[in-house]
Amino acid sequence: MRKNCSDNIISSLLDNDLFMEWIVAPTPELDTFWENETSVDDELKDNVHTLKDIIKNLKIEEPALSTDEKKLIWEKIEQNIGRSKVKKRFFSRRWVQAVSVAAIVLLLAGGYFYVSTNKTEAEVDYASMLDDNQTAQSGDISLILSNNKVVNIHKDSSQVVYDNKGRINVDSEVIEGAGEGKPSLNQLIVPYGKTTFLTLCDGTKIWVNSGTKLIYPTVFDGNKREIYLVGEVYLDVTKDESRPFVIKTNHMDVNVLGTKLNVSAYNDANAQSVVLVSGAVNIKSKELEGSYKIYPSQMFSYDIASGKADIQKVDVDNYVSWIYGYLMLESESLDLLLQKLERYFNVSFIYDAKSFNNIRVSGKLDLKGTPESALRYIGITAPISCKINGEKIKIEFTPKN
Repeated sequence: MRKNCSDNIISSLLDNDLFMEWIVAPTPELDTFWENETSVDDELKDNVHTLKDIIKNLKIEEPALSTDEKKLIWEKIEQNIGRSKVKKRFFSRRWVQAVSVAAIVLLLAGGYFYVSTNKTEAEVDYASMLDDNQTAQSGDISLILSNNKVVNIHKDSSQVVYDNKGRINVDSEVIEGAGEGKPSLNQLIVPYGKTTFLTLCDGTKIWVNSGTKLIYPTVFDGNKREIYLVGEVYLDVTKDESRPFVIKTNHMDVNVLGTKLNVSAYNDANAQSVVLVSGAVNIKSKELEGSYKIYPSQMFSYDIASGKADIQKVDVDNYVSWIYGYLMLESESLDLLLQKLERYFNVSFIYDAKSFNNIRVSGKLDLKGTPESALRYIGITAPISCKINGEKIKIEFTPKN
């Protein structure tokens, strides 16, 4: 092996579905992706070519391993990757032998055997953690520390920043008792009508939309970075080849390296989606077989009711403009738009959803005003009118003559 091979990078590559698919079934798109990835990182380029050469040149016709040995190695590989079964689309019996022998070759060639001898980490029950803290949610943004201390953030659009040792600053004010340097889980609960900005310990930036709940560690430990999401976020993920970044929801696992993307996963929505601005991501659904890759200007959506997934080309500005305080609408369903406005302004509209579902709205909608001003602007082109009675806003269908 070359002298500058890295344990962390080799391990990350072997655990990267995009890399493994490129080795097994290369495509022009994957060739271009890995050419771009390695063009700016000489160390990554050297490791990629070294590992690729080893796997491609393996002589697997006469492996020096017994059947039981190969079976044991492969079981450990499966545990490390976190798969319950191997998808036939990617792995043939010959490839299973190749990877098993590759693991041994890496071990004998210099200690680059990436299968951990430790037990597989237990899955964290994130959903139960959120349920346990429902009472903590108030009209303010709530930061819940691992010791159950609740920090209420009164200011809208605040900035919550973690440094690389897990120390927390909220709008430049240091939060005490945060368990500095120790990997522990924190929660950020952003109610309807509020937004905020979060910087994780690795420098990853997250714009957090209204009605969103996040669970994340104060510092990342081990070979991956993982957070849990209910709601909507836009992320600018710091690139780290040795530790993929995973965004988990109750229906998806979104695996990225260094990427800008929008993830929407509200519990009361009919679908969950991932819109990619740059980079590449791998998405696994808990209900669907296999995994899905998307590239810039593509959206992956999962329809919860039908259990179907879809990938389509989109204008990303229509999905990320909310972080700048407006919505770019392109034939948006009026029903879905009103749901977004209810979350953003923390209001409830009274209207007949069925009659509005087929009405489409396009244009730029400013969110910096009031919900009434937003509705009046929509009413210029859409056949609606609104009546305000106390705290209730009733929206009626008014056909244009």
